[in-house]
Amino acid sequence: MVEETRDQLSRLVRDRRAELGISLAKVAQASGDPDQVTPTWVNRLEHNQLKEIPSGARLEALGRGLQLPPRQLARAAGAQYWGLTEEYSQDDSARVIVDHLEDMSEPERRQLRAMIEAFARNRQQE
Repeated sequence: MVEETRDQLSRLVRDRRAELGISLAKVAQASGDPDQVTPTWVNRLEHNQLKEIPSGARLEALGRGLQLPPRQLARAAGAQYWGLTEEYSQDDSARVIVDHLEDMSEPERRQLRAMIEAFARNRQQE
């Protein structure tokens, strides 16, 4: 039996930092909590070398530093540390909507809902 490497959070952090083109120090600074999110800690996380599971507060600060929704980081941490997975849709589009829903204002949520319902009605009429 082949043991799979669980590194979802590590990969997410490494890939996002590369995408943003920022240093470990910049992530720590942008987190707003340099005591929780240090350059060394981010480096260890990226290389899947953490001994402890990151706390919710730490993931929230990391989310600020990487401009990612905390929910996305929590999901990746659940997959990496506990083997938890969620299935939203085959192409992950539903997950993206759920991740950003909390950041949307009530009018934006209503607009998104109206758009989705309009697409569903049009599909039914075809």
